Amino acid sequence: MKKILFYFSFFLILVGLQARWSTPAEQVTETAVVSGTQTGLEIRAAVLQHIEMYAMGPVEPRFDPVWQFVPGLHGLEFDFEQSYQNMLAHGEFDSALMVARSTPYAGKSEDFREHRIYRGNENSTYVGLLINVAWGGSELVAMLDILDEHNVQASVFFEGRFAYENRALVLDVLNWGHIVGNHSYSHPADWLSFSYAEFEEEIMRTNSVLTEITGQPVVFFAPPGGAFTDDTVRAAYDQGMYTILWSADSIDWRGEPAGVLVSRVMRRIGPGGLILTHPKPETVIALPEIIARIRAEGYEFRRIDEIVAGTRH
Repeated sequence: MKKILFYFSFFLILVGLQARWSTPAEQVTETAVVSGTQTGLEIRAAVLQHIEMYAMGPVEPRFDPVWQFVPGLHGLEFDFEQSYQNMLAHGEFDSALMVARSTPYAGKSEDFREHRIYRGNENSTYVGLLINVAWGGSELVAMLDILDEHNVQASVFFEGRFAYENRALVLDVLNWGHIVGNHSYSHPADWLSFSYAEFEEEIMRTNSVLTEITGQPVVFFAPPGGAFTDDTVRAAYDQGMYTILWSADSIDWRGEPAGVLVSRVMRRIGPGGLILTHPKPETVIALPEIIARIRAEGYEFRRIDEIVAGTRH
């Protein structure tokens, strides 16, 4: 009888130990290490910290007396519970597993289209690369290769005459994920002497060429030399277009060394900055360093359509 009681007691002890050693996953406390290197409590704290740092309300588009049309910026909100569960399953915090959604602003970008754009929103963490093209086909190809290698999308504005003679290149720009814009038809030297009708003709003629090549409407206009009058902007507006200028000019058309271009751009860069470049040999040399240094400062690259729309991610 004593032997029976002994074995029965031993059996109960084993069952109790097994229960402690094989606690179901749903019973794991936040202080327990989940399958990775962090406890549930540490993961929770990291998720909350990420939300506190990066959650933002939407920023409305506005007119600024200096910067003219300043695009808005979508808000960003996070799903704490789903993000937390993702991290628990992963075993440690990983920002790529955060679940977020964009929240739109109330205004409409179209309501500000009559005004020029010099930069994106100052609360953003992006910049935009602009390439105005009236020459330099081989340099543009080299720039596209660099952009593809570094996973950067740009906004490329074509002179209509150049586009007509380089149709395959225009399609390459589109097919590689860049946005195609209008840079007048003939880049005339006496541009500022034009009448409204002459501006309209240059813009419409280029739109016709680009739309015939791409099959898409053209929404963005970069005036040659950044020169404009009220009639220039109104002619673009009447065609349903935004007039795009810049806040950081590389001035690469001078043919200065690549290092000068890099330094000039980096001195002028800031949140929402629009960087003007052209397909020139020194620009090709400078471009990889410009991309690397801009990213090292924490900026991402956005196309002009994303900037105007207020895309945050």
